[in-house]
Amino acid sequence: MLNNKFKEVIRNLEENIDNEKDLIYAKSQVTELTMGYLEELEKIENLYKQKVAMCEHRLDGLEVQMQRLDNEVFQEEELDDDTDLEPIKCPYCNANFFIEFDSTKKEIKCPDCKNMIELDWGNFEDDM
Repeated sequence: MLNNKFKEVIRNLEENIDNEKDLIYAKSQVTELTMGYLEELEKIENLYKQKVAMCEHRLDGLEVQMQRLDNEVFQEEELDDDTDLEPIKCPYCNANFFIEFDSTKKEIKCPDCKNMIELDWGNFEDDM
């Protein structure tokens, strides 16, 4: 669309300016102005892309934080329901979460960092 408009302006100049020197000057000025606008538009587009990327990065971070908060809130509610949930703190990323007590389970994957965590139930089985 912009290319067609540019061609139309150049065609109008050619049809309405008889003096060859004036025509060349007018065409060069229109071309220079157009190139200046295109360069500014490219700068604006690049800045826009950088800001979008920064916002997406921040959004990803917020989603991770919301998921952690969601896990903590809902898992604490489950703990209040008299279930046999045990608190776990990941030694890799310090995420807090709860798992259901199962003395046969020897390890679990952290829901945040996905690392495997070795479970040590200690002498809890003897207390039952």
